[in-house]
Amino acid sequence: MILNAFPDIQWLKKQIENKFEDRTAWNGKKLEQTGWPNVILNVKTTNSYRPDIIGPLSLFTNFQGESYCSVNQKKTKISEGYYFLSNESQSYSFEIDNTEPTETFNVHFGEHFCEKVHASLVNADDRLLNDVFNKDSVPIYYWNKLYARDPHIDAILRYIQAEFDHKQNKQLFLEEQLSQLLTLLLCKHRNVLKQIRRLPPSKKSTKIEVYKRISIAVDYMHSGYHMDIQLDDLAGVACLSKYHFLRLFKALQGCSPHQYLTKLRIEKGKELLAKQDQTIKEIALQLGFENASSFSRTFFKNTRVYPTQYRPD
Repeated sequence: MILNAFPDIQWLKKQIENKFEDRTAWNGKKLEQTGWPNVILNVKTTNSYRPDIIGPLSLFTNFQGESYCSVNQKKTKISEGYYFLSNESQSYSFEIDNTEPTETFNVHFGEHFCEKVHASLVNADDRLLNDVFNKDSVPIYYWNKLYARDPHIDAILRYIQAEFDHKQNKQLFLEEQLSQLLTLLLCKHRNVLKQIRRLPPSKKSTKIEVYKRISIAVDYMHSGYHMDIQLDDLAGVACLSKYHFLRLFKALQGCSPHQYLTKLRIEKGKELLAKQDQTIKEIALQLGFENASSFSRTFFKNTRVYPTQYRPD
């Protein structure tokens, strides 16, 4: 189901505590089974605070504006163009506090649905065919970090938003689209594992901890690309020594922090140039450049065209 308003927080927490045993959704509709259902929150608001929710696997993203999600005492800013994941049974707090409306498109995957899809993607085909009632699956714990939205994920989210109300069998339609979405998320999860393998030889637990720390620094850059970020700042948020951080960042990302930050600014610059509602100087300052000339030089160096040439006619 898609809701255009956040459910009452006290009602929701009670339902979570009781595992939706009355099989009642926020809109009064009866659910087929207990446990979290598939639900999407497509809400427009300037202010909302929803603390300490024990949720299912959830994807938080915004079609407009920004929001914040806190997991494990780490608060992450979710800007347009990114999404953030929290896992089943993980406590999260969600917050919106803006002067302009934020439009969320937060996807909460039903726990039984998610279990079955993961099982079909992870378990061997012959096991599924021989035991169609098997509910065992390999637990998948996604990384609590910012991910850049890609065209495939965007296409699914926009398609759901545009077509859901027009479908006769809404549940079937939604399950088909969310299955595709989970498949894409699992692919991204596997790509993360490939990144971790690129780290210098060490114990698996050490590599995982290093990835978590570097991810904190990467999220810091995604949230604050417009700021004057120094190597000391990044090493500090990652709780690593400066040059140890630099070495591990390069091993993981394939580039230096400065190169990564520059790429972020250029990509954001492309988005702002396409909107055509700001001058080159205004965009340069918004991205953290000292002036329009500095932005133009950097943009040309990375794209081989100047900002004025990049703008559509």
